[in-house]
Amino acid sequence: MKKGDQRRQAIIDAAEKLFYQNGYEGTSVQDVLDVLDLSKGGFYHHFDSKLRLLEAICAEKVEVACGYAQEALASCSGDAIERLNALLAHIGLLNQKNTDFIGLIIRVAYAGEGALLRDSLKRGYIEKLLPLMRDVVLSGLEEGAFHTPYPDRLAELVMNLGACLTDEIGFTLAAEKDNPECAIDILEKLNAYRHAVETVLGAPYGSIQLYDMQWLIGLIMELNEQEKRLEGIEHIMP
Repeated sequence: MKKGDQRRQAIIDAAEKLFYQNGYEGTSVQDVLDVLDLSKGGFYHHFDSKLRLLEAICAEKVEVACGYAQEALASCSGDAIERLNALLAHIGLLNQKNTDFIGLIIRVAYAGEGALLRDSLKRGYIEKLLPLMRDVVLSGLEEGAFHTPYPDRLAELVMNLGACLTDEIGFTLAAEKDNPECAIDILEKLNAYRHAVETVLGAPYGSIQLYDMQWLIGLIMELNEQEKRLEGIEHIMP
């Protein structure tokens, strides 16, 4: 890795830790500079704003998710439905392995004016994972697991439905982070998505597997704890 690339990566890594520790709003560009003992010129050579830095972190997470998805498909020896479930397990914000990142995006992209960030993150997922989805859908049609007169558009439709689902869940978590019962609303959204995907693919009812209630409640509780910790930091910061 070139020296310039190493410095850029160091900025991303330092900012990610600070965003998790102090929150996005509670972290300034100067905070990142102080951690790295870096000049403003060194920072702005790579990023023109804190938002661009967050977008770079998001792009990395998409790349990681795509890598996990490729590995999952490569190791799946089952039929097209099993491969579809393996792929769906790595698509979307909630499938990120890092709950700190999930909380960060909920706070920045769904609780505030984060439309551009939301769109950037969704486009990243779709661009990277759409080819994999196309392969799975085509294999399902060849196997007779899926049935549709519109095969050319199905993969894109499934991905776009997933992007809409991510928005619905993100807004729900942002608005009701203190209410564990919002898991019921989220579960209904997930079931609606599952039904929609099975319908457009002509897949058997119940063949798509998503999350369960226990997992959702655990995630909501963890996000709530993150929020409380960050609120405590805001109270003690000068």
